[in-house]
Amino acid sequence: MIRKSALLMLIMFIATARERLHAEAKDTLAVSTEKRIERIEKKLKKLGDFSLSGYILLQWQLAESPDAMGFAAGGAFNGANNRFTIREGRIKLTYTKGIVQAVFQPDFTERGVSVKDVYMRLTSKNKLVSGQGGIFDRPFGYEISHSAVLRESPERSRLFLSLFPGERDVGAAVHLNGFKKLEGFSLSAGVFNGNGVGRETDKYKDFIGRLSWLGNVRSAEVGGAFSYYEGSVPNPVDNNYIYVPGIGFSRRSDIEVGSRTIRRYFGFSAKYKQEWVGGKTNIRAEYVFGQQPGNFETNADPSGSSVAVAGLPLYLRDFHGMYLILVHDIAKTRHTIVGKFDFYDPNRRISGSEIGLLQNTGAADVRYITYGVGYIFRWNKHLRLMAYYDFVNSENCPNLAGYETRRLENVFTARVQVNF
Repeated sequence: MIRKSALLMLIMFIATARERLHAEAKDTLAVSTEKRIERIEKKLKKLGDFSLSGYILLQWQLAESPDAMGFAAGGAFNGANNRFTIREGRIKLTYTKGIVQAVFQPDFTERGVSVKDVYMRLTSKNKLVSGQGGIFDRPFGYEISHSAVLRESPERSRLFLSLFPGERDVGAAVHLNGFKKLEGFSLSAGVFNGNGVGRETDKYKDFIGRLSWLGNVRSAEVGGAFSYYEGSVPNPVDNNYIYVPGIGFSRRSDIEVGSRTIRRYFGFSAKYKQEWVGGKTNIRAEYVFGQQPGNFETNADPSGSSVAVAGLPLYLRDFHGMYLILVHDIAKTRHTIVGKFDFYDPNRRISGSEIGLLQNTGAADVRYITYGVGYIFRWNKHLRLMAYYDFVNSENCPNLAGYETRRLENVFTARVQVNF
């Protein structure tokens, strides 16, 4: 009987202990799971401060002639009248925490890897004021900051590609978005090296400022902007050239190496967007004029060390140019049609008949007018297809070899764009 009681008590003790151990295990597991979940939440919250995006632009181009210059990225066709190119392959990493934002964006193409954006930005809590420093878009006009993800033509206008190749520069800027009594206005102003993404080569800095307005007029969205650029390019040699009407470019020999040649632009921009029964219509236009230092070969931006390394004297030209683009999303479909007018005259003080006749004038003084027509199919938010044709018209210059008639430089572009 005692044995049975002892055995029963032992069984009861084992059962009680088992229940206690099971309960303790459940509590331990619950605490462990809670901690694990807490750690995961912390990691997710930390990862939530980062965002990753990007896109790839793959295109095939067919040139009217194998000698086409292919002004934008990719350059001249060099005897191959058609080519595949990765126009851009971007990955953008953004970190945002409170008032702080940091951005890093490299670009991968068959031409190599380059850095496009590396900057930090501090924004006030009311979002009205922000400061930015690093490599980023120059705050001039609309087209520079119009992302390739949204761009309706394969390239920016020849005007902006000439003045701001690469779009970016190294510097610091302040942005003011909204004023108490001036609703819709914003102001951006910055100081930059003036060398694009190249290293600094002189002690001088360039100033860029833009005052813009965006608002609603009846049912349309309307905007306008004025931009100003004041900078310089150092003279790499002890002489440069200025244009004299009726003579051509005259050599100045009283130039000190490293002295400044002024670079100054004035820009006027406007845009209009209207949604109606036929769809959505966007119109943008910009006109820019000023003084641009170049060399005998080109009137494109000579900033950075390229001119200095070549040891070529600077040529100071008065330029002007504009573009007008019309984009229409057809009704509620995924189809978009595009038309663009692009005008750039690198030397507005000389006519085509004088180029090659007057001294020291050449291809860098030739005016270009380009008409573009295109079609875009917006498959979904991640995939976009584009077909676009550029009708490129160089100025007729009877006294300049290779430019006596229009050069054969038309280009057809078929593009596939993937965003993520």
